[in-house]
Amino acid sequence: MRFLLVSLLLFFSVKQAAAQSWVKIDYSLGNANEVSQVEALLRTPEGAANRQAVLLLHHAGGFSFNTTGQYGEFLSQRGFLTLELKMFNSYTERPSTRVLHGQVMGALKFLAARPDIDPSKISAMGMSLGAYLVMASASSWFYDEFKGGDLRFKRLIAVYPICWFMSEGLKGQTQGINLFSDLPPNFLQKWEGVPLLMLVGGKDDYDGGKGEPCPAFIKQLNDERQAKVTQLQIYPTATHGWDHGKTYSFPVRGACLGRSNCMNRNVFSPAIVEQGKQDALNFLMAP
Repeated sequence: MRFLLVSLLLFFSVKQAAAQSWVKIDYSLGNANEVSQVEALLRTPEGAANRQAVLLLHHAGGFSFNTTGQYGEFLSQRGFLTLELKMFNSYTERPSTRVLHGQVMGALKFLAARPDIDPSKISAMGMSLGAYLVMASASSWFYDEFKGGDLRFKRLIAVYPICWFMSEGLKGQTQGINLFSDLPPNFLQKWEGVPLLMLVGGKDDYDGGKGEPCPAFIKQLNDERQAKVTQLQIYPTATHGWDHGKTYSFPVRGACLGRSNCMNRNVFSPAIVEQGKQDALNFLMAP
């Protein structure tokens, strides 16, 4: 009996490991001819595959924070192929925003080239910094600048985005916001009408702890087509980073609507994590 139990445990361990593999993604910076590479963790679907893929983009804490894995496991168990992009390992290694956009486009092209994926059924989901990259992936600038051709993401999910940043970007007021320092002021002026779901914490300190900037962002969208396909789900008790697996706080420039030395709280909430997963899945599976 003991031998049988050990054999079964080894079997399932090997089976789980076989569903994951590290891959290298080629990417470039739009008009530049130089090609670079970024690593990503690929998870193949468990059970019946649905020929859909989801690109997962981590927050500014880096890939080593291991936030994307819970979503990769959840979605792969439901038939999706997932790709967790290792944009940088820790917050001290973060490259420029332009490089990050190039990596996202490289990942989209990588997934579209796979024979087991329908190129028209590739979505993206990101947290905080990743949420910004997701939202910007609905802009025309992103596809034009990084040579997306006919490729477009099918659906986009932004998890605890920083919406006051995005509203400033809409207005072209990018000066003083480090995230936008290497981008043109008009990069959020035209949109592609990609369905977008924003999962927002009602007590997110980055947006002043009142849940107001994200509804304001949608109202300020200057593209009626994009506004119609943009959805908002606010979790009233959630803070920023509710899925980090621990509760902690830190001072950061950019929180509290840009006030200096603001304390950002990240309160772990397993209930909201599970609700967010289900809301994301419902959005991805919607007709």
